[in-house]
Amino acid sequence: MPSVAVCRDRDADRCQVRPHLIQPADEQEDTSPDDQPPGSYATRAKLTAPTPAEAGSWSAVTDRLRECSLREHLLVTNRGPRQAGYAYCLSCGRIEPSTTPAPLSRVRVAHAKPYPDPRRQRCNASQAPVDNIVLGTDFITDILLVSVRAEPPMQLIPGLLETQVALRTLGEALVKAACWRLDLELGELEANYRPALTTLGQQGIDAEIYLYDTLPGGAGFCRQVGDLGCEVFELALKLLGNCDCDSSCYKCLRSYKNKFEHELLDRHVAASLLRSALYGGPPVFTDYRLDQAADMLYWALRLRGVEGVSFERSAEVSDPGVGRAVSPIVAKTADGKVHAICVSPPLTPDHVLDPGLADLKEFSVAVPVLPMNELLIRRNLPGATDDVVRWLGVPG
Repeated sequence: MPSVAVCRDRDADRCQVRPHLIQPADEQEDTSPDDQPPGSYATRAKLTAPTPAEAGSWSAVTDRLRECSLREHLLVTNRGPRQAGYAYCLSCGRIEPSTTPAPLSRVRVAHAKPYPDPRRQRCNASQAPVDNIVLGTDFITDILLVSVRAEPPMQLIPGLLETQVALRTLGEALVKAACWRLDLELGELEANYRPALTTLGQQGIDAEIYLYDTLPGGAGFCRQVGDLGCEVFELALKLLGNCDCDSSCYKCLRSYKNKFEHELLDRHVAASLLRSALYGGPPVFTDYRLDQAADMLYWALRLRGVEGVSFERSAEVSDPGVGRAVSPIVAKTADGKVHAICVSPPLTPDHVLDPGLADLKEFSVAVPVLPMNELLIRRNLPGATDDVVRWLGVPG
């Protein structure tokens, strides 16, 4: 694991650590756009403080939403170009991206010090440089910690794509709603997320989104957002629902600041999570999106041409001992066996919405039922078809 060097600078601009852009004293300043160094970017701020354990620290918004105002340190890191870190000279402190080719490297051979030194301008690099250093800085600011509780069949398993999409999108929606309500510039608040640092967080039951003031020291904006209570969440839900884009666009959620995360923004997934957290019940997902995903999977399977298997769209399946239902996709193998394939909402994996298909999945041996994750179909259609073929147990 790369080492982390933490800068204790509290200056807001310098918290966006870009050490390779700092001009060494021995180099001429580049002014041509063709001579730009390789780019790297600071991460969103990470909250390392533990989840507050005291019940009195939290304010309930609904049965599944609660919030807590904090004043804590946040950590911002920079992993360098291509996430490879930096090479750091232990003798003089000169630094360069670890991706620098050996013939152009300064820190691995005798080199000029990066600062004026009247006694000795050269560093003999007597110590081998430390490679893959991750640079960082921490700063204290005001934070609003929002805890989201997932009730079965919904899950917020850490690390899964659907969890990342739901929490990242919801965080962006809350920031935009809060800035609109308090008449702030969008850059004055930002959001990030993490699993709750508890056993329930590890189990995918509790997740946390935290809003924070980007001004080190805080400006009190997050405390004001907390005072709005349910209002800011309802505004965020309205924002997520009042657009006609497929997943996200510049009218609703996208901006220049989140340009590297556009693929993680899906207003439908976040809206289903927030609606469930505000009003209870399982997450409701639009029938149109589920039907569209079933169409995508059906035609991908047809075009793949799975040997010995035929596929039908919206066909009836039945088991005399259990019942019958209409399955979005039906697969019939050469031995006459029938398989039902349906689409499940992103945050309820393995959950079958149709009651008839749910009974067949639980009780039928004659008609196996496979629920496929809607988000997997949209983001990785080849992987989804691979999963279906493996489940059918036939050559791909």
